[in-house]
Amino acid sequence: MAASVAWDLRKLQKYLDKKVPGPLYLVFGDEPYLVDEAVKLLKTKALPDGVDDFSSDQFHYPETSPSHVKDAVETLTMMSPRRVVVYKIGKGLKDKEWEELVPVMEDPVPTTTFILVAEKADKRKKYFRKIKDAGVIVELKRPFDNQVASWIEYIAYRHEVELGRGVAALLQQFVGSNLGEINNEMLKLRQYLGDENRPVSEEDVMRLVSRSRIDSIFDLANAIGRRDRAHALVCLANLLEHGQNEVGALSLITRHIRILHTIREGMAAGLAGARLSSQAGVPQFFLQEYVNQSRAWSPDKINRALQALHETDRALKSSPISSHIWLENFIIRTCS
Repeated sequence: MAASVAWDLRKLQKYLDKKVPGPLYLVFGDEPYLVDEAVKLLKTKALPDGVDDFSSDQFHYPETSPSHVKDAVETLTMMSPRRVVVYKIGKGLKDKEWEELVPVMEDPVPTTTFILVAEKADKRKKYFRKIKDAGVIVELKRPFDNQVASWIEYIAYRHEVELGRGVAALLQQFVGSNLGEINNEMLKLRQYLGDENRPVSEEDVMRLVSRSRIDSIFDLANAIGRRDRAHALVCLANLLEHGQNEVGALSLITRHIRILHTIREGMAAGLAGARLSSQAGVPQFFLQEYVNQSRAWSPDKINRALQALHETDRALKSSPISSHIWLENFIIRTCS
């Protein structure tokens, strides 16, 4: 079952609709919700009669050593035809530790589905090639802004929630592109509906989902537009205090400024009302707020801000330990 390229979640789903899981998988990526979905899917398909202590093990690195995990993978099945072993390795193993897993990567145990779960993977390393040759590599990337709405629909489907007109866009507006947080809000909506058999409305979202983040983003963009550095730094702190991590905050800020850019372009082309709202991808009752704010952002300022955001994104990925400093530098740069 050699894998020539990394699979995404949809390809994995299509494969498992027709076949049982194979013996070896590496699941990695920067979108934890999708990683969890892939692991759940593999476990469900490998153990259709349900998970129990005899058929499934889950280990975490460094609490559990690779040699112990190797022994678990090689353990014979007892109460079911297959076993599942999940090993969550975070940012990865050292080269010497990977060597301990070579026997079950080169010659996977046919009665065990061994799932390695990582935040990232080095495609140049020997272990990556061994897994690719003998198993399947699944890479789950954080979706682009224009893909988030379809994932919101997917998450709604998973929770048996029907979304009314405009609800997906409104959820994205409030929550951003973090699928795990979108999933949490969808759970709230499911519980709120109870036994009611009706679509979720925009009013339901307004009632249940906090506006704190979008208010913080508008305040931050207003402060940057006024070049009010002190207030912009306060707004950034508020955004992070509301539970948004640095990468998520950067994503929300980038999306917001791109919307301002689209609004300005649309107005210059003579668009207004529903047509402008549709082009910008924002709910119509938020449109006037964006229109008002876009007037404080010249095309040059938008372009400079987007360039600074791009550079900040690269810096965050290369040095995540100093992530808050990179965001503060972005504020200082755009307010100067």
